Amino acid sequence: MTRIEHISEVLPHIKDRKEFVVAERDGYTAIDYAVAFADSFSHPILRECRGLKFNKDGNLVARPFGKFFNVGERETTQPHLVDFSKPHIIMDKLDGSMIHPCIVDNEVVFMTRMGRSGVARQAEKLFLSGELSAFCRVNLLRGVTPIFEYTGPQNRIIIKYAEPTLTLLAARETISGRYLPHDELERVAASLNIPLIPLINNEWSNALSFLGFVRVLQGKEGFVIRFDPEHEEEPERLLLKCKGEDYVLKHKTKEALHMEKNVLAIILQNGLDDVLPLLTEEDRSAVETYKEAVQIGLNITISELEQLVMAGAHLDQKAFAVEHLANVPSDLRGLAFSVRRSGNAEEEVRKFLLKNCGTQTAVDSVRHFFGADFTI
Repeated sequence: MTRIEHISEVLPHIKDRKEFVVAERDGYTAIDYAVAFADSFSHPILRECRGLKFNKDGNLVARPFGKFFNVGERETTQPHLVDFSKPHIIMDKLDGSMIHPCIVDNEVVFMTRMGRSGVARQAEKLFLSGELSAFCRVNLLRGVTPIFEYTGPQNRIIIKYAEPTLTLLAARETISGRYLPHDELERVAASLNIPLIPLINNEWSNALSFLGFVRVLQGKEGFVIRFDPEHEEEPERLLLKCKGEDYVLKHKTKEALHMEKNVLAIILQNGLDDVLPLLTEEDRSAVETYKEAVQIGLNITISELEQLVMAGAHLDQKAFAVEHLANVPSDLRGLAFSVRRSGNAEEEVRKFLLKNCGTQTAVDSVRHFFGADFTI
């Protein structure tokens, strides 16, 4: 494990690295990464830059999970290198938000990776009782960061959970980064009457057979494998994740559909039927509502364009351009010429809009052609 005591030990490693964020908040500083490049986690310190929290004096005061990888994602995590004969446990991987406590101005609060986010405050209201707050304070003061997962209907990612739940995942020594043994967590969870992340029976002799089991999972994100650091010498193999293909596909789809330009492109290409089954009920409803609004806007534009072209059909090309379209906006003029040439207004409008789905700025510039706004 990588020992960290002060922010000065971290800052030199992320200097001039645009993928890392140093966010100075009210009473604390958070260090996290925003995007990942090929060499973003090439040093042990960089792998820890996933929600580190420092107090006003620059001392490390909370340390959630560092960056860890999928089996097969890195050269060091290829299945044939993951030795299931070494001591390890396999835990459920929940589909929610990682939450950890921190003390700010003598108050115990909840944080996500970037700090006191809306999700963290929501979890505070639901779960941060006197008993749990006292537990968190005692552990933070003795140099241990408890790590939880917040799941529930108000914090849905992909998997649907009926009730809001705070589950204890792990606890790390804040300075050394060492994880507390699972049996110690069992006693803590029992004393606090909160759920502990469940372990599954280890029936697999190797990583490949385990991956085969995980890939076909339905209605579940996947699992996390944690190896005993006394028996696994490679830091990148101490903590590994495996996700089901169904979950990964749905998650990637949802991420893509958070951007209007992607949703509009799919609608324009009539590809929504293939995507809707991968979405949650709420997201599906939002996308379908947007599709209906887009189609209404398209129909209006197509009708107006057809009438415009038809009204000048008797003119030659020069008169059509100089006289008939003299006061028509330039983007509509271009479409009118295309429709006059092809005779298919709907096809030309769809093609034109698709060319403008590369960026959100481009989408905004042609919104007057379909007149819908998208939120999810």
